[in-house]
Amino acid sequence: MAIEVKLPRQSEDNDESLITFWHVSEGDYIEKGQTLVEVQTAKAISEIEAPESSYIKEIKKLRGDTVKVDEVLVVLDTNTSAESDAELETAITVEELEKPQEVKPVVEVKATPRVKRLATQLGVDWQKVTPTRPDGKLTLEDIREAAGALNQPVVKEATPEKVVNQPVEQAEKKMRTVIAAPSVRKYAREHNINLEEIEALNPNGRVTKIDVDRALQANVEVSKSPLTDNEIIPFTGIRKVISNAMVHSKTTIPHVTHFDEAEVSLLVDHRQKTKAYFSEEDVKLTYLAYIVKALTKVLKKYPMLNASLDDQKDQIILHKQYNMGIAVDTERGLVVPVIKNADQKSLFDIAKEIQELSKKARDGSIKADEMSSGTCTISNIGSERGAWFTPIINAPQSCILGFGRIEKKVVVIDDAIEIRPVMTLSLSYDHRLIDGATAQKAVNEFKKLVHEPDLLLAY
Repeated sequence: MAIEVKLPRQSEDNDESLITFWHVSEGDYIEKGQTLVEVQTAKAISEIEAPESSYIKEIKKLRGDTVKVDEVLVVLDTNTSAESDAELETAITVEELEKPQEVKPVVEVKATPRVKRLATQLGVDWQKVTPTRPDGKLTLEDIREAAGALNQPVVKEATPEKVVNQPVEQAEKKMRTVIAAPSVRKYAREHNINLEEIEALNPNGRVTKIDVDRALQANVEVSKSPLTDNEIIPFTGIRKVISNAMVHSKTTIPHVTHFDEAEVSLLVDHRQKTKAYFSEEDVKLTYLAYIVKALTKVLKKYPMLNASLDDQKDQIILHKQYNMGIAVDTERGLVVPVIKNADQKSLFDIAKEIQELSKKARDGSIKADEMSSGTCTISNIGSERGAWFTPIINAPQSCILGFGRIEKKVVVIDDAIEIRPVMTLSLSYDHRLIDGATAQKAVNEFKKLVHEPDLLLAY
């Protein structure tokens, strides 16, 4: 029976995914639950597994293709009978006569496409190889042993016009199974490194991040323009996903940004006194945790800031969940994990979740569901000593709050000039849903909460 494996929806806001890596080839036999392919969407990597034990009949989409939800990725064949084998493998019959009147039993020699490719690489006529398996199916080891017995160079077709001689060891090396952790595979793909071309330092053949870094230093797969020394970098992967999202948001949402400052001396003191207690639990208390807490309370008071617009149905959706996206800068680009139900969590819980999600985002292990269902987003450039900026709304959300560095400035307190720590604020909002007066009231409420952290944490 043929089974079509389609691309499932990986993100509420995105109907497309990028195929980043196939774990199987046509003709392979795979077990139920085995990973078929890795896809990238919403800046996260997801694995799609085989629904049943079956053969890979036909791969419909190639690595690097952009696929829409419900498009067929691969066709499986669960029929493992001789009739199915005839479709997946080429079979020949070898007949030998021991006696003029007696015919030996027929032996069917079968080879999967992967076995045939290796045979071609090693210059072996697979139809003349005796299989070791009782069912007549050739294995990769059968081909390797036959190639070793031939003890001759391999002839491989490199181009239609050019033939290259290649030793058996090199051909086997090209066809070898690469041993590497999923995180290493992702790291290699993000840097356009082909793992099959890397020589592992580990004696057991396992490729590590160190091996990938060595390849990067050697400029593997880095191309140069024929006319200049400019480096050419493919515009793919997460950077392309970010680009598409930013263009969509900026071209469909009328952005307006309010800039302001908040005096936060009490907030600085509160964090300084509290962070030691958090450290005892191995949790780092950052200003971002306070920002999440304060903005959540602002959204409750001004629900239009926690809304989204459905253009197709002409409906405004006022979300009752307060799911705060936090923009995290990684080597792969900007990633936005989401703290779900932030209104139900303490400052400690929020700080701990920020720490865990940020770590996952930076090491590439974050899952798609940990980056979905956000209702509002926070962007922090204060850690990079930035101040004001114009953050782009994460569609279909209605606003995004950016905050910059905290630095000492001259301020007027009760008609007296003092030096106090001040935080810079930038609120971008969808002017279709939020008026300027509402946006400024929300900013004022936020300033009050971070100015009085005891008030922020009192309820």
